[in-house]
Amino acid sequence: MVIFFAILNMSGINAKVIYFGNDRKVIRRKEFLKQLFHELVLPQLSRRSELTLGMPLNLQNKLKIYQTPGNDEHEEPETTGMKRKRCEDCAGPGNKRKLTKYNCKKCKKIVCLTHFDTFCGVCSTDFLAAHSNN
Repeated sequence: MVIFFAILNMSGINAKVIYFGNDRKVIRRKEFLKQLFHELVLPQLSRRSELTLGMPLNLQNKLKIYQTPGNDEHEEPETTGMKRKRCEDCAGPGNKRKLTKYNCKKCKKIVCLTHFDTFCGVCSTDFLAAHSNN
């Protein structure tokens, strides 16, 4: 823990040096660290406020103030809306039978969260190949 807090302290000092280099505003270190903390934590609070499954109601109510209106940059996987089906990437012989309700956004192939990255493995490779040529 000591090493972790030493790294946090050095990061705070470095951030303050960069802040003063850009803004030239004088601000107390304590206030700067509070502001830095809030700027670093707000995106996670916003994300967490939308994932409330199994969370106590009092905590859900506290997190509602951090919800961002409209679309979030991290989209949830598209669900099939029907019964859970077996992951097509895990479907090989001798593999575990993983049931999932998620599918690839492009080809609609059923994939579990282990194999999910917005697109299935094949579509993801095609997507990266198409965009790396630009």
